[in-house]
Amino acid sequence: MNQDRQIHLGLGIDTGGTNTDATIVDLDTTKVLAKSKARTTHHDLSIGLGEAVDNVRSTFGPAAFEPNLIGVSTTLATNSILEGVGGQVGLIGLGWTPRRGDEYGTKYQFFLDGGHDVRGRPQTSLDIDRIQKAIEEMAPHIDSIVVSSLFSVYNPLHEVEVKRIIREKYNIPVVMGHELTGELGFYERTVTAVLNARLLPVLSDFLQKVQEIMELRGIRAPIMVLKGDGNLMNIRMAKERPVETLLSGPAASARGALLLSGLQDCIAIDIGGTSTDIAVMENGRCKISKEGAVVGSWPTRVEAVNVRTVGLGGDSEVRMLPKNELLIGPERVIPLCFATSLFPGLVQKMTELSETRFFKASPRQHGRLTTVEQRIVDHLLANGPRTLDELQEALQDVYLLETYIKALKSKGAIEGIGLTPTDALHAVGRYTQGDVEAAKVGVQVFAFKFQLEESELTGRVIAKVTSRIADEVLKKMFSDEVGPLQHTEVFQRLIDGLSGERAFPNFSLKAELKYPLVGLGGPAGAFMPPLAERLHVKVVIPDDHDVGNALGAVCGEVSEFVDVFVCPREHDFAIYSSFSPPICIWGEHDAVKKAKDLASTWAMERAERAGGCDLQVEMKLEEERERSKNAEKKDTLVQMWIRARAVGAPVDLRFIETRSGGPKV
Repeated sequence: MNQDRQIHLGLGIDTGGTNTDATIVDLDTTKVLAKSKARTTHHDLSIGLGEAVDNVRSTFGPAAFEPNLIGVSTTLATNSILEGVGGQVGLIGLGWTPRRGDEYGTKYQFFLDGGHDVRGRPQTSLDIDRIQKAIEEMAPHIDSIVVSSLFSVYNPLHEVEVKRIIREKYNIPVVMGHELTGELGFYERTVTAVLNARLLPVLSDFLQKVQEIMELRGIRAPIMVLKGDGNLMNIRMAKERPVETLLSGPAASARGALLLSGLQDCIAIDIGGTSTDIAVMENGRCKISKEGAVVGSWPTRVEAVNVRTVGLGGDSEVRMLPKNELLIGPERVIPLCFATSLFPGLVQKMTELSETRFFKASPRQHGRLTTVEQRIVDHLLANGPRTLDELQEALQDVYLLETYIKALKSKGAIEGIGLTPTDALHAVGRYTQGDVEAAKVGVQVFAFKFQLEESELTGRVIAKVTSRIADEVLKKMFSDEVGPLQHTEVFQRLIDGLSGERAFPNFSLKAELKYPLVGLGGPAGAFMPPLAERLHVKVVIPDDHDVGNALGAVCGEVSEFVDVFVCPREHDFAIYSSFSPPICIWGEHDAVKKAKDLASTWAMERAERAGGCDLQVEMKLEEERERSKNAEKKDTLVQMWIRARAVGAPVDLRFIETRSGGPKV
């Protein structure tokens, strides 16, 4: 090893549903030098993030620590959309009206004349008076406005003009549909713009707190945010385009799997506290969803990693169904082994009540509650965790209590405490980061209640998680190959046979996967090794697998693309894009050359604005031609699609000054 080499340090941070991970990385080698975890504080993510940063700095040792780059991945955008959190958005649609059943998530919306046709020609002129009246009516009630015009990806002028009108009078953020995607589909494009507008205050507040955390600790490095496609953008662009951070967490785990395993082709399985993410990597890159990220019921045009996410993790609640059938997840609860740090008397309470399932009030802001809901929350705040029986005894006049509890959990006003796979691992000594005694008592109480041996219970819990992971891996591979799955009982039995969960008397099924499985997340070492035999596949649990997401968050590239189209007209060719009105060129060759030059220039500009350095442009072309009936004539161009992608590093390490006192190797 070169003893004089200056280390370029990266600080990677991943805020997951359960833990916030931080790691210090040698950016030249992607080697993890230090790592830490803190519990994610959902009511204020910056608290857990600051704790994780302090922990990793303390474990780094006495050497001076000033990173050259900070990378952040976060579940905030995804969770905010799923929970309906965000700013109030107004919508102005130009040249189109909603189809029956379409929802856009906006309370104030106006659909007015305007927009363009498929050749970028105005359908009608803008009605300025009606636009101004719509803006005046919305402005007092909203935090931002979306302007979405028909075929704005071929001609953005109407969206640009309406934005100018808004900004002349109001200091309101304006999101234009063509800014976020160059793809057709006005519904998905509008939904993407609305979600982006809704997320503006949410991500801006979070990223502002990240900046403050770093400033308070004297850390001055540039902050980059991981997008859902596994690439980085600077904090300025992240504040403008927060919707692009959808599925940031799964993208971080996918990249982390590549870096830690050294494999170019693999299946990444990230087992977190809340969920398990499964993604396929080919040729050293994440497979990207063809249609765009789908979050909840919202289809978008956001490029994101093609991932299967299931509600199964270390903190999934263990329940017992009739006939002693175990159910694990999808609900997340606080494991017993971690709950005792909040409530020291919990072990005694479990023993006295022979119960492992409790509810507690959440410190997060939870909006409007009904009178009854507020009574339940106030009771939990005053009395600490309570079982369902205790709540029913204390609130005897409240009927359908379980319905209220379900509603309060969905609002984030209360949280569950209960037995989890994490507790099972603590009880058998395979994971001991929390209170082992609490986990053992929880297993003992649960097993006694359902007349099981303790070893039988822990064995069944661990085996059930492994079986579920095998099940979901197979479903992921099937859906990638054949499309959306039909979830019938027969199909599930076949999956059970392939995963080893079920045996058939007269024949056997065998699954043999092409790519190895790479396990990430703290529980991966406990749950994944049996998959090697079940799925006849190599299983890799790399070093530092517990912080793979944080590593992936800081070791990415900057990559931005633009789409340009060339189409013939009656006497010439037109270049269409979301960056300018149509450009007319005489002759196909000249039009294509001009389109390539423009695409390259615009991609470079966009990547530079995202923070990219030392950029290179990759060009991809697809063309559709109409076959000529005359053998001597050239086939006629119908349309050419050009995608220019500019790729580069987030910081140019070659030109970073050597800082005195920094570590050397």
